[in-house]
Amino acid sequence: MTYRLLIEESGSASRLNTLFYIIALSMLMIFLFRAAVSYRHYKGSIFQHVYDNYLFDYFYKLNIMQDVSRSSLVKKLIGNHRITYASITSKEGKLVSQIMTLIHARGILSIAYLNTSGKVSGNLSGDWLIRRTEDGKEKRFKIDNPAVYLKEYITHLSDTLEGKKVDTAIALNDTCDISDIHVDFKVVRYSEIPELIKNTDCGYGLNDAQIEEIYEKLGGRK
Repeated sequence: MTYRLLIEESGSASRLNTLFYIIALSMLMIFLFRAAVSYRHYKGSIFQHVYDNYLFDYFYKLNIMQDVSRSSLVKKLIGNHRITYASITSKEGKLVSQIMTLIHARGILSIAYLNTSGKVSGNLSGDWLIRRTEDGKEKRFKIDNPAVYLKEYITHLSDTLEGKKVDTAIALNDTCDISDIHVDFKVVRYSEIPELIKNTDCGYGLNDAQIEEIYEKLGGRK
């Protein structure tokens, strides 16, 4: 009787171990599948030049920790910091601009970023124009002017931060021709963002407590 009981317990433990391994393997496969699908949106985007690596510094933080407010790459460049993201929509609910704001010891930097390709033309007012060749034919597209929304965002941000200066830039994919963009903001390609971050200096200092305070004012979680 005792012998049979031990066998039954052993078999039960073995089945539990097998079930555990199946569950763990399934979760790993789902994680890797999601990572592979998400990588298509990461590659060539602004995030590739803000976070040190895809799997751990970006994907894991975004999907598991649900917090991409700190970056290993940015920490190497400027030390303690926080990052927030804002999606600006029109009255009709259309996404018109995306803005990344970096808060660190030397000040605040807001970047309106645009994922596109081709030759981009525009100024401070009116729509921007994109020209690109597809299937041997030149095509033209009008897009919402990111400079307009960045200017509005900075005005709101300055009020929130009681008049503190904010450095600004507009960033586009490296594949873009940006020679025909004429605005008061810096216009850079994504690959230039690490150097832009490194050289940002608003002329005032922020301590760690102030960085956290501003981060929370901009909607960041503790």
